[in-house]
Amino acid sequence: MLFENYISRRYLLSRENKALVSIITVISVLGVMVGVAALITVIAVMDGFDATLIDKMTGAYAHLEILPTYPGGIKDYGELVKKVESVPGVVAVAPLIRRQAFLQRTTGIETQKLGALILGIDPIRERKVSTILKDIIMGKGELEYKEIILGSELARRLGVDPENPSRNTLYAITQLAKTPNGPWAKINQLKVSGIFKSGLYDVDSNFGFVSLDTMQRIYLMEDEVDLVHASVESPASVTQYAESIFSEVMPYYGVRTWKELSPDFFYALKLEKVVMFIILLLIVVVASFNIIGTLIMVTTQKTREIGILKSMGASNKNIKRIFLLHGITIGIFGTASGVALGVILCFILQKIEYGLPPAVYGIKTLPVLIKPATIFLIVGASFLLCMIAAVIPAVQASRMDPVEALRYE
Repeated sequence: MLFENYISRRYLLSRENKALVSIITVISVLGVMVGVAALITVIAVMDGFDATLIDKMTGAYAHLEILPTYPGGIKDYGELVKKVESVPGVVAVAPLIRRQAFLQRTTGIETQKLGALILGIDPIRERKVSTILKDIIMGKGELEYKEIILGSELARRLGVDPENPSRNTLYAITQLAKTPNGPWAKINQLKVSGIFKSGLYDVDSNFGFVSLDTMQRIYLMEDEVDLVHASVESPASVTQYAESIFSEVMPYYGVRTWKELSPDFFYALKLEKVVMFIILLLIVVVASFNIIGTLIMVTTQKTREIGILKSMGASNKNIKRIFLLHGITIGIFGTASGVALGVILCFILQKIEYGLPPAVYGIKTLPVLIKPATIFLIVGASFLLCMIAAVIPAVQASRMDPVEALRYE
């Protein structure tokens, strides 16, 4: 292979006056470089968005939920919590009650009412399962009887302030109660003890937390909960933990993972990433056509040299290797420089503070995540395309007849 390497390197670094070939070679390298850099940068940003959203969603909703398969609540939730905690890999378990309510600053028909999802929790256990109570930006994260913690956007829209005694109360319309005069809306006064900010707009604008005893009182419930949720050691392998838990709690309970909470959303993220990869890979495909054109021009201009090499005993395989190595070298330089440029761009994007609309994206900063597996995939795809592009002109050069090549020289 030393002979073919030497000739290929001489052709690539030739000092002859072949300006057009040199320019096209540089364009080919730049094309591959831009394509690879664009792929790495865009996919890294999309991976960053995925990781950030998954981290925030699992922090807000926990990793998995255990729900009853029968109508009604879970009365013996203490025993269920202990059973789930005994499963290997489960980090923490907490009971939960979920109910809808209307919230308003003051009583009255004309007062603005906002719909909210009220969650009844055990604060001590909940801090180990989800991260919301760790993201308190105002007030305190503790919950006493008849106290509520609101999302930042919901609190802003209601105009409440936990640190202002004149604005730290609100009224919750929880359900219709039966009275001698017919159904009557049950209104409960709650004190706003804190405000959290999770970074997910839907959570910050809709969620409110109260203690379990407060929830059971304002919704006229017995000592029961709606479900039990848990966090596990490895969220990516949550399906395996779900199977282990299900084998312990079946047939009275079912298990639902964070991947099943919004399957359409996560499928759309995955599909978008695949489509973007294919579209950006077309840039590398276009660059590979430049490689084909470059090598065809080189073979045309090196007709005499090819004839001399063949007349001196070089085989078709030797000629094919020379031009194949020529094209592969262009691909290697283009891919390597593209990886370097892409990684540099990713680090630059990580340093730039660029606010994103929280109502649209759910986050305010541009996340970037470089995965080694993604880099290897992009490098492999680019190198494969460049190698395929080099095959066509290499075969054409190897089939050249030495007599015809030297006839007019």
